[in-house]
Amino acid sequence: MNNKHDILIFLSDQHRGDFIHYAGNPVIRTPNLDRIAADGTVFTSAYSPCPLCVPARTSLLSGQLAMHTEVYTNHGAIRSDNATFLHSLGAEGYETVLCGRMHFEGPDQRHGFSKRIFGDLLQLYPGQEDAYNELKYYRPTISENGCSKIYGGGDHSPTLDYDRLVINAALDYLNEEHEKPQCIVVGVYAPHFPFVGPTDLYEYYLDILEKNDKKDPVFDYDLGILNPRQQVYERSQVLRMRAAYYAMVENLDMQIGKVKKAFDEYEKRRGASGIFIYTSDHGESLGDRNMYAKKTLFDNAARVPLVINGDGIKKGQIVSSPVSIMDIGPTLCDMENCMKAPDLDAYSLKDELENGNNPSRVVFSECMEKKGEQFVPGIMVRKGDYKLIWYYGHEDEMLLFNLKDDKKETHNLISVEPDILEDLMSEAKRIWNPEHIIKIHENRLAHIQILMKWGKSVHPVETERWHIPASSLAMPEKV
Repeated sequence: MNNKHDILIFLSDQHRGDFIHYAGNPVIRTPNLDRIAADGTVFTSAYSPCPLCVPARTSLLSGQLAMHTEVYTNHGAIRSDNATFLHSLGAEGYETVLCGRMHFEGPDQRHGFSKRIFGDLLQLYPGQEDAYNELKYYRPTISENGCSKIYGGGDHSPTLDYDRLVINAALDYLNEEHEKPQCIVVGVYAPHFPFVGPTDLYEYYLDILEKNDKKDPVFDYDLGILNPRQQVYERSQVLRMRAAYYAMVENLDMQIGKVKKAFDEYEKRRGASGIFIYTSDHGESLGDRNMYAKKTLFDNAARVPLVINGDGIKKGQIVSSPVSIMDIGPTLCDMENCMKAPDLDAYSLKDELENGNNPSRVVFSECMEKKGEQFVPGIMVRKGDYKLIWYYGHEDEMLLFNLKDDKKETHNLISVEPDILEDLMSEAKRIWNPEHIIKIHENRLAHIQILMKWGKSVHPVETERWHIPASSLAMPEKV
């Protein structure tokens, strides 16, 4: 077993890929992530397979897109007889440890984890309302429609307090000695709203944003099916929500630094060198195009950080070709000579880690919208510098961007790049059957409806959930 790397995956929630200093953001302070990136390999075009919590995490663990997991909403789960990369590692002698958030729903809270050392923040079963009731007046703030209800600077919030405890549990575990090789996933809730950041950091960023306020980029297309998602606020509100998000990201960076240091010290005590990975499940729109939260295929919601650092990983390498966070599992299986699950949509990043960019790689991300009573599947295709966004039945609203020249996705090239459009559409058609997806989604929702009613009726005990204390519901000190 001694030839196995220890592995630590730090998984945040809702961290967009351009809110890191090393990614070119001049305002955000992320010295720990910058240091980890400089000492490892950075993937600057890493995407969520589905920019929504549960579908993204289901795909991350299973290595399959939502079209195959059948999970397009925050109610759903990997089937318990489906292997995840955690099963693969466990089969080779790993202790697979979950510390904190993974957003599993249902009686199977493991899916390959051999133990859990800290519970989740929200509900563990469909229909179970206790966690939401404990949030009280904070409840609306965890959704896109209510994120503006509470924002500002403060020392306490459900997110801040939960993450402190998760980090403490991770540090305690890393201070212990363990016989087996470890694969530890540390899951925090930040920088997911409520938009409340530590007061000193919030005031620091608010001052910068107010002094250097610039108009948001103007885009030359209609949002089409996404128009109802727009929310218009006073500019002062937008800047305050953004300042809180900045503060949460810097606070997250501090926590990543603590965990990385403890992991390095753990490896030093063992005389070994492990693998450290940082990523997030999806991004955050943060007012861009007057939208908030996730569940869009624009880069602010779909693109995330991905850094791999450790033994055998090239230092200072930047990979700009597109990848998916689903690729983490197959990559680790290759590194540790583990069996891989069949029918994967994900690919190992072994070649990219060794040789850099892969110009032939195509990456997909999916989502599900609804127009009236009709479900509308959407797909993103990223290939080279180009990216297509396509909602089924809304072909007149398709968007095509050249991300090399237009990082903010402001200019739709549909009418001027017909060959690129045809190529990316053919890539989508190769894997995408939207009519079938609608059918399986409707079937899955029928199951979920029964499960939610069951959860409300049976009220199963949630032994692996953190119960939110009143002290975590303090209002921000600075707004």
